[in-house]
Order: sequence, then C-alpha cells, then structure tokens
Amino acid sequence: MSRIHISDNAFPELTDALAEEGHQICFSGRKHDVSEPISSHPDIYMCKLGTAPKSPVFKGNTDLLGPEYPSDVLYNAVVTEKFMICNTSTVSPDLMNAAKELYPDIKVIHVAQGYTKCNMVVVDESHFITEDEGIYKALSSFDGAECLLISAGHVELPGYKRGFIGGASGRIGDEIWFNGDLNAHPDAQNIVNFICQCGLTVCWISDKPLTDIGSIIEETI
Repeated sequence: MSRIHISDNAFPELTDALAEEGHQICFSGRKHDVSEPISSHPDIYMCKLGTAPKSPVFKGNTDLLGPEYPSDVLYNAVVTEKFMICNTSTVSPDLMNAAKELYPDIKVIHVAQGYTKCNMVVVDESHFITEDEGIYKALSSFDGAECLLISAGHVELPGYKRGFIGGASGRIGDEIWFNGDLNAHPDAQNIVNFICQCGLTVCWISDKPLTDIGSIIEETI
C-alpha cells in the first residue's frame, strides 16, 4: 500500500482513480509563507529519493520556505538512483546530503531552472521528459541519461501564466499519471511512446485540461 502525496487541487477523478487502486490519498498541507497558487504542491515540500515505489521521500523543513524565489525551491529537485538534477545554488544542502548518502555514486547535474521537478516528468532512473531546453541540454551531456524535449506550454496553473508538465505528473508503481488529458498536448504521442518504451503504462484524466498540481509523489507505507 502506498501513500500518495498530492495537491487538493488535483482533479477528483484522479484522486478517486488512485484511491480505487488501493492507495491512501494524502493532501499536502498549505503553508501561508509560500505563494498561494503553489502552497498545496507536494514538490515544494518534499522530494522522492529514487524512482521505485519503496524509495524514501525526503520531507523538507517547511520553516525554511518563503514566498519568493529561490526560498520556495529548496526541495524542488529530481533524485533518482543515478542522478540528482537541480540548481545547485538554490537546492537545500540537507536534500543534497541525503541524496549522496543514499546513493554514494550519484551524479549531480546542475541546471539553471530552480523549479526543476516542476519541469520534469521522471519516467525511471535515467529517462526524463521536459520542456525546458536548459535541462534538456544539461542531461544530453551526461552518459546514461535520456531526455525527451517537448513543446513548452499547454499546461495550466491557476494564478500563473502557465504550469509545467512535470508538475502535472507523477509515477505510481509502473504507471505514469497525468492530471488532465494528455491528448491536449501536441506531443502526446511522443510522450506516450517514450514512456511505453521504458515498460511503463501511461494514464490520464480525459476531458480535463492538463494542470500543474506540483507533482504526484508516491510513498510506501
């Protein structure tokens, strides 16, 4: 059984589907010191250390967060069994240390984008999807990392001009879920093909706009 950390802004159809699969839904608590539109986003408060269902979840110190960038991106990073992808100047040293302690051979990849997890669909330990050209270029320079670059935009985030594809997604077991209809994205077929080639299933909520909810994070209970 898994606990699913998710925003209460997620579509009910998504949380209902995950609950029907036997998962426990855990809505992220809102913190007033963080900008209201992202105050319920899990990837502001925590970071999964790995891609397997049993990989631990690092819980950040919310007292250190603030409403302005970069004080809201301390824990907004991607950590897999092979790579830690983040802006090394804005990420929390505690998160960095936790990743290195768990995976001593991990390769740290610096990117300019502080909202790293928001901008990345984490498929498995070495396969990623992003619309951020800087992230794509950084990953392309590392052996063993494969990244699909997709068109920017096409994801909503109420309160901001737009959201990001990573924030609209999450891996649950062997499934990659999207909060909204992936078919609304012009690169939908490329996204599906890329994920399926990794042996995973793609799931989404039909007839709803793709919406950034700060990622979907699984934690084994």
